[in-house]
This record gives sequence, structure tokens and C-alpha cells, in this order.
Amino acid sequence: MDGIKVGPVGGRGGSYWDEKGGELAGIFVSYDEDTVYSLQFMYYKSGKLIMSDKYGGRQCESYSAIVLDYPSEFLTSISGSFERVKKSILLTSIQFGTNKGSYGPFGTPSTDGNVKQPSTMNCNGIESIGFYVKDIPSSVIKLKDSPVKVKKEREEKD
Repeated sequence: MDGIKVGPVGGRGGSYWDEKGGELAGIFVSYDEDTVYSLQFMYYKSGKLIMSDKYGGRQCESYSAIVLDYPSEFLTSISGSFERVKKSILLTSIQFGTNKGSYGPFGTPSTDGNVKQPSTMNCNGIESIGFYVKDIPSSVIKLKDSPVKVKKEREEKD
């Protein structure tokens, strides 16, 4: 995977994983109100759809599948929040932005910085996250779909 590694951010616990599948085509999120429990990714590689391993815990109160309109839709942003839960720092919400819209938030974004300590939490969730980023080929970008307004400059007559 060509790209620049960004992160990880969050806590320092849990198991390290480094997914380098291919061209991202989907994301599967398991979560509840307080925690993002797991993430799984779907890729196109050599013309085939491939599923990654499932990363995080096994709990699943809610489950959402994000299926990108591949190849014309791609991630442009990821945001989320972490909070200390018992002795761990866990991902409590995540939201994905694409060139065509946004998905989420999954979980509840932190707004006050308070520590959550639900009695049923056993700390099996996503403790940190990072990503590989790469340039977007200009052939993929269509200005009519872009949220950025482009103005034509007038030629000055001498």
C-alpha cells in the first residue's frame, strides 16, 4: 500500500494490527451508545472483494455497514472521540466522510470530556486507530461533485 501512515491516536493498550488490504470499498462498525467495539474493512484487490479480519471486541449491540460507491467514492475524513473507561482509553464514536457524503457518527461523540464508567463495560473495544493516506488521482476527481467552488479567472485585456 503506497501512502503515508497517520497515527495511531488513542490509548496504548490492546493488540496491534496493520491492515494493508487494497482499495477500500466498505467499513463495518459494531458499536453501542458508549463504545465502538469493532471495525472490519472490505477491499478491492486484484478485481476481487476481500474482507479483513474483525478488529476489536466481540460485543455487538448495533451494527452498521458502510458500502462505498467504489471506485468513485473514497474516504476524505475520519473523526471520532476517545474516553477513559476504567483503566483503558476506548474509541467512543467514529464518523467517516467521503467525497459524496458522511456516515455516522457511530457511538456518542464526547462533548464534555467527562469519564464514562458504565458498569457493564469490560473494555473490549477499539483502543487506538491510525490510517494510511494517499493522493487522489486527478482522473478520479470530478469538479461538479466537489464541495469546493472553483472560479474561473478572467483574462485581463491590455
